[in-house]
Amino acid sequence: MNKIIAYLVLSTLSYSLIAQEMLTLEQAIDKALENNYDIKLEKYNIEISENNVSRAVSGQMPRLEHQMNYELGYSDAEIQTLNISPEAGENPPLELSGSSRELTIQPQLSIPIFNGFSGRYRYKQLENTYQTSELQLTAVIEQTISSTVSTYLEVARLQSRLGIDLDNIALSFDRWQRVKIDATFGAANSVRQLQAEVDLKTDSANYRNVILSYENSRRNLNLIMGQPADQIFTVQEDILLSDELDYAKLENEMKMRNTQLNLSELGIHNATYEVKISEATWFPNISGYTNYTYLDSEDDASFLQSNQVYGPGVGISLSYPLFTGGANKIQRQNAQIRLKKEKTRLGSVNLSLEKDLRNAYAQYANNQQQLRIEKANLRTYEQNFEKVKEDHSLGQVDATDLRTAQLNLSSARNRINDLTYNVKQSEVALLQLTGRLSPKRSDN
Repeated sequence: MNKIIAYLVLSTLSYSLIAQEMLTLEQAIDKALENNYDIKLEKYNIEISENNVSRAVSGQMPRLEHQMNYELGYSDAEIQTLNISPEAGENPPLELSGSSRELTIQPQLSIPIFNGFSGRYRYKQLENTYQTSELQLTAVIEQTISSTVSTYLEVARLQSRLGIDLDNIALSFDRWQRVKIDATFGAANSVRQLQAEVDLKTDSANYRNVILSYENSRRNLNLIMGQPADQIFTVQEDILLSDELDYAKLENEMKMRNTQLNLSELGIHNATYEVKISEATWFPNISGYTNYTYLDSEDDASFLQSNQVYGPGVGISLSYPLFTGGANKIQRQNAQIRLKKEKTRLGSVNLSLEKDLRNAYAQYANNQQQLRIEKANLRTYEQNFEKVKEDHSLGQVDATDLRTAQLNLSSARNRINDLTYNVKQSEVALLQLTGRLSPKRSDN
C-alpha cells in the first residue's frame, strides 16, 4: 500500500516537472489573428469594397463604345415611277431583285451630364460600404481577441490552480508520512492511517481532474490559434489588473467606439443614400455624346445601288420616365422603409449595449470587491492553519480539525485565484464593449 501511494504522488508531481515552452498572451493573440479564417475572409471583402469605390462603378465616368453592324439581305422590289408624260401612256412598273449588304461602324463617347445626383450618392454609398467592411473586420478581430484572451486566462487560472492543489497534495503527503512514522512507534492507530491515506488520494484525484480541465482548455486555445491540438506549452500566470475603471468614461467610450453601434450608424448612412438615389428618379437623365459614323451600303434592288456616308456627330440626349408601372414609387417607398428599419435597429442596439455595459460593470465591480475581501481573509486562514497544525503536532486537536483547516486554506487560495482571473475576464468584456480590444482602435 505504501508503494502504491508513493507512486501515486510521484506520478502526480511529475506532470508539473515537464519542461514546456512559455506562451505569452501577446504571442497567443498574434497567432490567433494570423491564422483565423474569418479574418482572412473579411479582408477579401475589404479588397472588393475598396475596388468598388470608383467613379466608374457609380456611373459618373464617360463611356466609350464601339458599334459595328453588318447586314446581308435579298429583296424583290416593284417600283412605280412618276408619269411625267401622260400623252405617252402609263409607265409600266419596274421589277427589281437582288442582294443587299450594309456595313455600319460607329464609335461613340457618352458623357453623363445630369442624373438627379444619383451618381454622386452611389459613390458615397460605395465609400460607406467600404467603411462598413472595415468595421466588420474590426468586429471579427475584436471577437477573436476576446476569445483568445478569455481562453488564455482560463488556461492560466487552471495552471495556477494546479500549483495550489499541488501544495495541498504536499501537505497531505507530509501528514501521511508523519502518521506512518507514528504508527511505527505505536503512536497512531489504523483509523488515523486510513484517514490520511483517504485524504491524500482525494487530493490527488482532485489534482488529476484539474489536469484534465487544464489540458482541455489548452487544446481549445490551440484551436483558436490554428495550432495542432496536442501542442504543449505553459502560460504566464502573472495577471496585471488595471486600476478601477470609471463607468462614466466607459459609457462615453462605448458611445463613440463600440463596433456594433458604429455599424448601425453606417447602416443609417447607407439607407439615407439609398433614399437619395431613389429620389433621383424624379429628375431627367441628361447625357452628351459624340460619335463618328461610317456607313457603306449596296442594294441591287434599288436605284441607289451604292451609298457611303461618314463623318462626326455631336448631340445631347434627355430621357424622363413618364410611366414605369409604379416601379419608381415602390423603390422610393422601400428605401424609406429601410431607413426607418435602420433607425429602429440603432435604437435597439443602444438599449442592448447600455444593458450589457451595466451588467458587465456590475460583474466587474462585484468581482473586485469579492477579491479584496478574500485577500483580506487569506491571512486569517493561513494563521488558523498554522495554529491547528501546531496544536495537532502537540496532540491537542485531532486529524479532522487539521484536515478542515487545510481545506479552508486551500479553498481560500482557490477563491482568490478564481476571482483574480474573473476580474480580468470582466475587464476584457468591458474593453470589448468600449471598442478598445482592436489594435487599430485602442490608440484612438
